[in-house]
Amino acid sequence: MSFPDPDRTPLRRLFLHFMATETQPILNTPLLASHEQLGAKLVPFAGWRMPLDYGSILGESRAVRSGAGVFDVSHMARFLFRGPDVAAQLDHALGGSILDQPVGKARYTMILQEDGGILDDLITYRTAADEIFMVVNASNRHRDWDLLMERLPAVECADLTEDGGGILALQGPDSKRILAELSGVSDFCPEFLDLGELPSEWGDLFIARTGYTGEHGYEIFVSAEQIVPVWSKLLALGAAPVGLGARDVLRLEAALPLYGHEIHETITPFDVNLRFAIKGWKTRTFIGGDALRAIKDVERELIGFTATQRVPREGYPVFCDGAEVGVICSGVFSATLEHPIATALVKKGCEGSFTVDFRGKQLPVERTATPFVPHRSRA
Repeated sequence: MSFPDPDRTPLRRLFLHFMATETQPILNTPLLASHEQLGAKLVPFAGWRMPLDYGSILGESRAVRSGAGVFDVSHMARFLFRGPDVAAQLDHALGGSILDQPVGKARYTMILQEDGGILDDLITYRTAADEIFMVVNASNRHRDWDLLMERLPAVECADLTEDGGGILALQGPDSKRILAELSGVSDFCPEFLDLGELPSEWGDLFIARTGYTGEHGYEIFVSAEQIVPVWSKLLALGAAPVGLGARDVLRLEAALPLYGHEIHETITPFDVNLRFAIKGWKTRTFIGGDALRAIKDVERELIGFTATQRVPREGYPVFCDGAEVGVICSGVFSATLEHPIATALVKKGCEGSFTVDFRGKQLPVERTATPFVPHRSRA
């Protein structure tokens, strides 16, 4: 099988999409002033001005693993769907089953093309029998919205992304203590993916026991009136401010896929160990389902590498016993393990000595099991 030139792949198209987005008026989250006061390095990302770090990507990563950190992820797109048939409509429009998603639970799933390729990954939140909230990637906000409008003609839909509120992701082993001190409630969201409400002096807070770091944590959905005081209170209670740089390190340590890297429209869920996100795919009727059921043999697989010399970067070719077999999807220096880690999409069944082409220089890498750092999100 062949692996295309990285400059001609969807990854390159995603980069060009970001560049095109940045020519438009850039958006700011309601926490811009706070980020500036904290000394954040602000960078354009998917049409938003976002904090890359507050001084140390590795230090912020370690703060989340050892204590707690809070991310401003208000750039993520937030959609709301209502109607008596909303679950059935979304069950057909999305890759994963929605009809059997209980009220009070979140679920990770995807939007697929007819050919089974991944257009985006997302989380649905079943807030009522006739209401489902959804968070999708910021870079895909407008495409996802237009596509869902086509697929959901009989559902009441609203894009809440620019309503002045946002999302705060509180992650790390101290996150439950901090939320308990903020709310005065100690018994909340006992199970992973639970939804709930917590009281605060600024009104009830909608929370989900979710996140993208592999740590025990929560996502807090806040209104325009709540976002600044809640953020400030979380910092006062001991959460470290954390930027997008550490978020990428943490999610890769946990081997969680990122759109445009491990997943994109020429990748199916079967290629990258995400069958669980397509619940009921064998029997359900949904867009992309026929294509997935027609797949007989999966030719590629997503694997993990560790390195000792340099970080394998996205797009670098991967070789096994001298033959090119794949490409690096993501690579970082792990703050927890203190050495480089990477994911790669390679020809399935490769065995032998792996190397990565670092701009013309072949350096060894070692295949390793993923996640690189054990998950504690369910603990």
